[in-house]
Amino acid sequence: MARVCPYCKSVEVSENTEGGVLRCRDCGRSSLPSVANQDKPAFEADKPTPPPSFELSSRALALKRPRESRGAPAEIPSWPAALVGFAATGLFYGLLYMLPATGFSVLFTDRGWVPYVITLISVWALLLLGAKMLRLQSERTMLGQNLIAVAADGRLGPDDTEPALAALRAEPTRIAESFLARRLERALRHFQSRRRAVELVEFLATESRADEGRAEASYGLVRVFVWAVPTLGFIGTVLGIGAAVAGFSATLDAASSLDGMKASIGLVTGGLGVAFDTTLLALVMSILIMFPASAIQRREEAFLGEVDDYCAEHLIPRLRDESTTEADEAAIAALAQRLVSSMQTSERREG
Repeated sequence: MARVCPYCKSVEVSENTEGGVLRCRDCGRSSLPSVANQDKPAFEADKPTPPPSFELSSRALALKRPRESRGAPAEIPSWPAALVGFAATGLFYGLLYMLPATGFSVLFTDRGWVPYVITLISVWALLLLGAKMLRLQSERTMLGQNLIAVAADGRLGPDDTEPALAALRAEPTRIAESFLARRLERALRHFQSRRRAVELVEFLATESRADEGRAEASYGLVRVFVWAVPTLGFIGTVLGIGAAVAGFSATLDAASSLDGMKASIGLVTGGLGVAFDTTLLALVMSILIMFPASAIQRREEAFLGEVDDYCAEHLIPRLRDESTTEADEAAIAALAQRLVSSMQTSERREG
């Protein structure tokens, strides 16, 4: 059996006994042994390889599509919200400086640099949560639509998945790029490749657990903000107490002069005002972030359960698996029941 070099097409190829690697004596390059190459006779191995065809199958085209997003249902990019947060914070402080000074404006403008950072981070977090809420409401409207194209008999076989995928991609962009549509597209691709409904049920259960993890991870930046705002308040407290201590030292130095004592006492009270006001502002802002974040996260978890119900009620019963046996049907029913039970258990745990 002749071995042909895939680079220079030379038949002078020697085999290295360590791992079966082939090395060409002419060009010196290494290659792995090919089963097809080993089975060819010498006169066939010398024939030139025909040029590859430029016709790609639908499966090859699918592999060449860009990798789809696998984010959470209401995941929002952080940097657009940051830019809007900068603009909103600048507008807010512009209004404070234009209006007459009040106790509220002094709390934000006359307590050092810490309130500025607290305000920016808080506005950024609230904008992220508001955008997530709006997108989640838009995603929930998809649950009332029928996005699964079936055959004339109302069923969906492995050979019918390509038209179903084409119909799903033909929907408007708002629907085709929704979380539910992406879940259905992944499920149909899996059914197209595996051709067994029982494996699709297991795949959907795995996808459900993975999406729960993605939804939990999508709140990572918001949790950082919830942690950072009180920390900034403590920093302001330390700065204020430090200024108060420095003012108290000046008070002791100016004890012989009444006017000097009045000025130094003003330094002490001003430092204490910075300490307490920054702490108050940070605690209030952290509460304003935590309550919406918790409410939106619960709504997102409930939406994930509704997506699982949609797949269990509208996709799985319509599958037509030619290789399905009675044992497979029983396994599908058991897996579907286990999926529903796990969702009910998680809902009771959340409640």
